[in-house]
Amino acid sequence: GERGSLPRFLGVAMANVQQPETVIDAHLAFMDAGCDVITTNSYSVVPRVFELCTGQRQEQEDGIMTLESLLTAACENACSARDRRPDKRVLVAGSLPPLAESYRPDCVGPYEQNLSSYRRIIKVIAPYCDVLLCETMSTVSEAKAACVAASEINNKLPVWVSFTLDEFKPVLRSGETLHEAVEALADIGDDCIQAYLVNCTSPESVTLAIPILNSLLEDKRQAAGNGCSPIMIGGYANGFATSTDAKDEYRDISETEYYDFVSKWIDSGATAVGGCCGIFPPHIAYIRKRLDEMSNNK
Repeated sequence: GERGSLPRFLGVAMANVQQPETVIDAHLAFMDAGCDVITTNSYSVVPRVFELCTGQRQEQEDGIMTLESLLTAACENACSARDRRPDKRVLVAGSLPPLAESYRPDCVGPYEQNLSSYRRIIKVIAPYCDVLLCETMSTVSEAKAACVAASEINNKLPVWVSFTLDEFKPVLRSGETLHEAVEALADIGDDCIQAYLVNCTSPESVTLAIPILNSLLEDKRQAAGNGCSPIMIGGYANGFATSTDAKDEYRDISETEYYDFVSKWIDSGATAVGGCCGIFPPHIAYIRKRLDEMSNNK
């Protein structure tokens, strides 16, 4: 299917129950590369993708499949991977993704409808997770619905919010600014939202966005020393080709080239870095290596 489309997501969603070891192995590959956080393979497990599943009469051996059973399987796969590496201190982030096609602000539904869907997802995934990650948010309304739903759970979990940006300039794909996005979430509370990130956009766009986030959140980050939870900023870019005449889906970006971008993010104030689609374990391993070298030289 087309990049970011619902048909493409269908196979990813079904892998949680049809090929769980493949999903677990993918988590383990990134853990062994040195990541500190793995994200549940539930980015594609949303009501609209589930409608495609049921439309194809997909069933499990033990009965009719539900959205909740797919979400549970995704979480159990992530936890299983974490438990197989007891020597590593890895957080499980529960994905709260776009509820329609990715990168399509025109497909974002009404706020109340989104809020209801996110509540449904969170009810299932929260018990398995250390963090709730509202990721690839292409509009302010979408991000607010996800963050508000995440802030409502009884056993408060840290909430991280991450915006997907235009490939060539540091604005949301809706055209809204990062200032508008941060301002819209201000009333949710600093103790709830502990990270403001950008993801699934070009490394170049992330590079432009990090200084903006750093400036917008400077006061919140300084307040962390006064009893407030620390606020992280950062980014995890994708490796998709941005050229319209590119022959391959992914750009040819080496580990060292990607780290050159990551180092710029860190220099601009990023405290959380990683990779999204098209950034693979070797990229993460090289980032881990260089960060460890930096730490040892201090």
